[in-house]
Amino acid sequence: MGRRSCGVIGLGLFGRRIALSLADLGLDVLVVDRDPALIEAIKDQVTAAVCTDVTDERALRESGLLNADVCVVAIGENMESSILVTALLKKHGASHIIARAHSDIHAQVLHTVGAARTVDPEDEMGVRVAEEIFAPDVHARIRLSTGQEVVEVQAHRSLVGRSVQDLDFRRKYRLNIIAIKRRRPGAQPRDNGPEAFDVIKLPRPEDVLESGDVLVLIGDADMVREFLEL
Repeated sequence: MGRRSCGVIGLGLFGRRIALSLADLGLDVLVVDRDPALIEAIKDQVTAAVCTDVTDERALRESGLLNADVCVVAIGENMESSILVTALLKKHGASHIIARAHSDIHAQVLHTVGAARTVDPEDEMGVRVAEEIFAPDVHARIRLSTGQEVVEVQAHRSLVGRSVQDLDFRRKYRLNIIAIKRRRPGAQPRDNGPEAFDVIKLPRPEDVLESGDVLVLIGDADMVREFLEL
């Protein structure tokens, strides 16, 4: 797969974070905003930065956004502008549009005018915080379109010293252990970044859990929830 490109419209906190994260991942990133100060602050950290108002069709065509594999409409509170920009991107043939929404109705309108996907960062963050309160030992959680979830959870002390075969997660909980993350010597307890762990992929039946291990589990969302409630 060739190098991908992404256009980000709107450099508030949400748009800026997406742009910088994509750049760190090695994508070609074009950012667009009508505030010259925001463009100046980020121009050396992305592939290209354009100061223009893409609610104007000519400016949109000249911006380079239409050549991007993905366009993210990250415009903040101005719902009228976000809807107009999404509609113009779709009209002029943008390949794939992801747009920031502020409500269910806003999301519905964005889908209607051309967004393939909408995101509400405040809503998603609220859900994430609630999940962290409910299950503080969970390091990460991903929901799949199949209805399954992949969850990283700190191994409870009652599991330490037992083998994967002895735990028998598939029969007891209808969950599969797809990896074990084992903290490297010297890593700080609060450091949960990838550099802090070695990963045992597809653990063998005889692999034994150690204190500090993180289990990577996959299964139906209901079964994951039941397990976390134990």
